[in-house]
Amino acid sequence: MNLFRMVAVGAVAWLTLGANPSRASDLCDRACLEKHVDNFISAMLAHDPRNLPLARDVHFTENGQALRLGDGLWNTVSAPGKYKIYVADTESSQVGFFGTLYENGSPILIALRLKVDEQLISEAEMIVARPNRSLTGSETVAGDRLEKVGKPRPQFSQTVPEAERLSRADLTRIANSYFTGLANNTGRNLAPFWDSCVRWENGGPTTGRPKTGEGLDILSMGCRAQVETAFFSFVTSIRNRRFPIIDRERGLALAFAFFEHTGAVRQIHLTNGQTIASPVTAPLTYQISELFQIHGGKIDQIEAVIDTVPYGMKNAYWDE
Repeated sequence: MNLFRMVAVGAVAWLTLGANPSRASDLCDRACLEKHVDNFISAMLAHDPRNLPLARDVHFTENGQALRLGDGLWNTVSAPGKYKIYVADTESSQVGFFGTLYENGSPILIALRLKVDEQLISEAEMIVARPNRSLTGSETVAGDRLEKVGKPRPQFSQTVPEAERLSRADLTRIANSYFTGLANNTGRNLAPFWDSCVRWENGGPTTGRPKTGEGLDILSMGCRAQVETAFFSFVTSIRNRRFPIIDRERGLALAFAFFEHTGAVRQIHLTNGQTIASPVTAPLTYQISELFQIHGGKIDQIEAVIDTVPYGMKNAYWDE
């Protein structure tokens, strides 16, 4: 073998044997991804992002607005909270987090998404649900109830046996069917739900609550029964749906979307023949991060962090 060929063979060997282990060391497993969340929150509490491993062109949004990393909640967060859900997607190297923090002494709820490229944070997306933004009609707002609960429902941390894990495509499809069934809700195009399905929004239950009186009491119903009524026909579209984090090991799909309400739907025609007034009488947009726990092809648990935003708004970076 001549010298040139020896050098060429050696170069190929280095590329195939040396470079690949180096790239493998850049992969972030569940513990690694969760550690990035913990470090991110610690940096927020210190009001200083400079020690974070950041990509040169890192993008950051808070409630859909493009901000300099270190601005917004970074200025006002005052203490950690107790409530924490982690959603790790080792295939896309992204991680999600639902949890409580304190802002100037008041409990709040956040949804956080981080994208990690070669151990550097390249994207950070956060939705902050602050007090006085409850959608449940109860006295509990934003992170207050979840801070008192202290820990999430156990379904969100259960490991799905490997043989029973759904594909990324199936988890995404099932989660998306929930949005499809709600938008312009007719009661017919339903997502698959287990009877045990429970939904929390901004820290409060929006299914299975004690019945308060006669007539339609939508919050006392289960997930499937609610959608079967066609009550949500006032949700005129659910747009800019994204499913960036799929945690197959735990059967979780984390979505981001905007719930649009034109206000033009003045009456709701229920599937039982009744007609009731719509609760939305003016243009309204919610930005939402929604977490679905799915097993056996059906949705079991749902949790959402929601913020009211200007009508028609999009996310500054990630929505077309």
